[in-house]
Amino acid sequence: MNNTWAVCKREFKAYFLTPIGYVIVGMVTIIAGMSFSISFITHAAITQDPTAYAYTAVPDFEETFLSPYLVFCGTLIMFLTPLITMRLLAEERNRGTIEFLLTQPLRDREIIFGKYLAALGMLGTMLLVVVVNLCIMGYFVSVEPPVLIFGLLTVFLMGAACISLGLFVSSITKTQIMSGTVTFGVTLILFIVGNLGEDMPTENPSPEGLPDALSGTVGFFYAIVRGLIVELPIDAHAREMALGIVQPVDIAYYVLFSAFFIFLTFRALESRNWRG
Repeated sequence: MNNTWAVCKREFKAYFLTPIGYVIVGMVTIIAGMSFSISFITHAAITQDPTAYAYTAVPDFEETFLSPYLVFCGTLIMFLTPLITMRLLAEERNRGTIEFLLTQPLRDREIIFGKYLAALGMLGTMLLVVVVNLCIMGYFVSVEPPVLIFGLLTVFLMGAACISLGLFVSSITKTQIMSGTVTFGVTLILFIVGNLGEDMPTENPSPEGLPDALSGTVGFFYAIVRGLIVELPIDAHAREMALGIVQPVDIAYYVLFSAFFIFLTFRALESRNWRG
């Protein structure tokens, strides 16, 4: 545990020894702050004259403002994750220090969890910006504490899942740029595919005239593919959680997603040890 903590402190300090840490926090502060201000002002205007915005009555604050804002913050952090994770292991390999690190009296799990915790520390720093905005909101609007707690938990779980993906990509790439590009690309593909999947029809797409057995087979596999496309994206399980509606399947998704890519990171380091 002491070794894990030592790696964590070393990596977390490294973020702020270069401009990258300040750039990440600054981007979150500016973008999340602008989104908060615009959304909050718009909601205040809606409450004054709902009919002007095509509402028949004052809309629910949590559904029209809080949940979309928290999901937006989670998505923002999701796309900034490559900046956090690209240096974790790829930089070590690029500098030629990965072999030195692996030959130290450190176990693979101490290296991986130490770096993962350091990235989670950066995630927590970004979450502080969101907390400040929510505190400002709480001064003007009363919101149930469980909604805020589970909303922040949603953002954290989204970020933790993305970090695990980025950590794995960083373990198999040679440079920071390659690591950041691949992580961003995979994240973007998951995001786009998930949004497209919501528009896919639920009914069997097989053409008329096919035998019943073949039509049933097509429908079966289509349902599986559609389910994967709809459920796989990282932001797909965040919307209801941001409203305080917590389903075990949503939490399990993020936990298993993170565990899967951390497991792959272990395998990547083991393969390097074997090749070495």
